[in-house]
Amino acid sequence: MTVDEIKAALRASDGVPTAALAAGMAHAGELAPAVVEICKRFCQGTYLLPSDNNFLFYGLQILAAARQPGLCEHVMAIARQPSEDIDRLFPDYISTGLARLLLSSWDQDSDILFAMIEQADLDADVRWALFDVLARLTFDGRIPKERTGAFLARIERDGWADDTDMAWWGWEEAVVNLGLAEFEPALRRVWEKPVYNHHGDAERTTQIDELHRAANNPGDPGIFDVKHIQPIDDPVEAVAWIERRATMMAEWDAARAAEGTGNEAAANDDTDPAKAIRLTRDECDWLEGFLVSRQVPETTMPFEMLDGFFTALVIGPVLVPPSQYLPVVWGTEDGEGPIWDSTEQAQHVTTLLMKHWNAIAARRAAHAEHLPITEHFGISEPAADWATGFTTAIDIRPEAWEPIFADRRADQLLLPMLALSGDAPEEFYAQFTVEMRNTVVENLPVTLQMIDAYWRNPKRGLPRPASPLFTPVRTTKVGRNDPCPCGSGQKFKKCCGSASSSLH
Repeated sequence: MTVDEIKAALRASDGVPTAALAAGMAHAGELAPAVVEICKRFCQGTYLLPSDNNFLFYGLQILAAARQPGLCEHVMAIARQPSEDIDRLFPDYISTGLARLLLSSWDQDSDILFAMIEQADLDADVRWALFDVLARLTFDGRIPKERTGAFLARIERDGWADDTDMAWWGWEEAVVNLGLAEFEPALRRVWEKPVYNHHGDAERTTQIDELHRAANNPGDPGIFDVKHIQPIDDPVEAVAWIERRATMMAEWDAARAAEGTGNEAAANDDTDPAKAIRLTRDECDWLEGFLVSRQVPETTMPFEMLDGFFTALVIGPVLVPPSQYLPVVWGTEDGEGPIWDSTEQAQHVTTLLMKHWNAIAARRAAHAEHLPITEHFGISEPAADWATGFTTAIDIRPEAWEPIFADRRADQLLLPMLALSGDAPEEFYAQFTVEMRNTVVENLPVTLQMIDAYWRNPKRGLPRPASPLFTPVRTTKVGRNDPCPCGSGQKFKKCCGSASSSLH
């Protein structure tokens, strides 16, 4: 392969570009300038395009395996970046990925390594990686074992990190991997920290066994090698974890989809009329990350809020042009948006935004449900951001939405949005329990269809049902032959789910 062919393959690959990685070893010096240039942009806060991200990640593996001079300073610059940025390069693999790159390129004074470990503002996984590097360099004789031991003892004694900091796991691994048996009392003290609350006796017994095994075999690198705490000699081997991770994620998604819950179920729904145009999982992840990156204003809508915002604009009473709603997405008074890295990046973001808009519109046109993108993991008020996005869209053209608020029957459809966003009348919140919120969130797809149907024919009106805020419209997906949740007494396919979508 030529250098240009290698570059193109590294950029475009959806999977591991095995051939390009192998061929790149003979051209490391020619690839290095392009890899370093992207690395510098990454460290300056650029949210890399997927192709640039691929090229940087795979290029680093090639340069590391080829022992490219000067690589270490760039890897260390990466290590100093915010954790969410580093995770884009090494998803779920920060500690091992960074450790291997540093071990392959280390040409710095050991003082720098000791100082970096003590930097409180570094990501916990990064500090874990640095502990692995310290232990391996010490094992290889490049750092005196006495100095490393004194350092590890001091930071344990001085309480160098918060007791809940996962970086203590890196300290533990360094002690065990180096076989510092005299540290067993200190190790047991560290295990009393809250960060180890979920570690049981079995895990601790295993670590003690590993500690003494390493102590009894001081020249055996096996304990490092089995954990991949080793330099990179083969770039293909160095990224084998990617396929393992992809398999694991596919199995996890399949399990979630089989349960019929979460966005995974929607993403795997073959009946989705937007299947051909909707964002892929990778595109969702990229756009979600860009919207909270250092390139956008701090006031920019996160992806969940954007979904609620776009949904209201798509199903709402009037068409709002991009020139009016995009400044609202960025949330700045002067309408200024991101600081674009390139025309290509601006085009990529615009394309993804329009894909998501068009997917919602395709579902609306087909009278199909749009499943709101809401975050549930550890969130005390799920869908709050989503509903805030929805009500923000209403505020762009409040006069156009006035008829539904003035309709004493139809206004009940908007109460869930107001309640979720915190904008409902105060008296509602005495009844708005956690269970009620969860029910409202579950009912959102049907509620959205009813709002859409209202705007298709607002004159038909609604009967006066109990408020869907407090009495669920429906807690499962509405079948085509099920009674319509609007209360008309007709089948859903003949009422709100029909081509005319008129309300009765």
